[in-house]
Amino acid sequence: MRISRYALLMATAPALSVIMSVYNGERYVDAAIQSILEQDFTDFEFLIVNDGSTDASSTILHQAVANDHRVVLIERENRGLVASLNEMISVAKAPILARMDCDDISLSNRFSLQMDYLNAHPEIGVLGTNTHDLSEDGKIIIAEDSYPLTPAGVRVWLKNGPALCHPCAMMRTDLIRQLGGYRAAFRHAEDYDLWLRASRSTLISNIPERLLLYRRSEGQVSQKHAAEQATAAAIAWSDHEYCIAGGQSPFDTETTLPPLEKLDDVFGKTGVGAAARKRIIERLRYSPDYLSGPDFGLMIDQVKSGKGFDGAGRTILRLCRLGKMKRAITLALAITMVLVSDS
Repeated sequence: MRISRYALLMATAPALSVIMSVYNGERYVDAAIQSILEQDFTDFEFLIVNDGSTDASSTILHQAVANDHRVVLIERENRGLVASLNEMISVAKAPILARMDCDDISLSNRFSLQMDYLNAHPEIGVLGTNTHDLSEDGKIIIAEDSYPLTPAGVRVWLKNGPALCHPCAMMRTDLIRQLGGYRAAFRHAEDYDLWLRASRSTLISNIPERLLLYRRSEGQVSQKHAAEQATAAAIAWSDHEYCIAGGQSPFDTETTLPPLEKLDDVFGKTGVGAAARKRIIERLRYSPDYLSGPDFGLMIDQVKSGKGFDGAGRTILRLCRLGKMKRAITLALAITMVLVSDS
């Protein structure tokens, strides 16, 4: 009996499942796809969700399917990144998952180096790499900073934010499924929330090689949704501390996060909301958009509560340089009032 090549391919599980979501990615997606298909490690399936794109992404993706049998395309209405990633995790055939974003570039030896490391270190459940940056017009920007290269270093780094670059992560499929995948409530900080939860049951590390070119653009999440991202990250850390202390996370089935003023009630502990607010402010205090935007009142509320935040004096100077004199005076007066009341 003859067995078709397609049937044989379906019967043999690949070593790696690459997962990538696309939403209106026509400008960069073809280059991102080619960087995956040209990897020197070839035993993978490439799962792509077209998440309701309204541009020419669909045409580009169908061409990729026609050109390479490893590409598996799922097309549907827009549901967002978290739903798309979880959908691909649920159907992935391989024991290892590799993340990719539709505007980045993976260097040709990325998969081989990461797979070699994971095969040699079964105790590592999540593995990242270092990166260089990539401008909107394709110029490589050499990076000098590095992610931590040991599990101990990752644990320390996680206190202040993601300890690895999301689109270059490799993860053990069973682990991520056991964790329930990405959580919808932590939109725009879903990777940080996942790393925190993973850190409680596995080791996380990075390899030193810079194996991904990470696109920097005005349209990326960290630019467009900085305040929302910082808020989700702060609550994720509060949730992490709560679970370490023996609590059961209240967000496993939630799709939205509570307002900061409700956090004390959610976690049954006084001061959680104030601590989260402090983390948000200290993450955003360097952002001109935040200092000029509608969320500035959060900073004033933090000062008036008596909790304060690190770098308040430098923030006043930064506001002056931005020409936000009224806000600089408002912040200075709030600090003065607290100091007077404490004296």
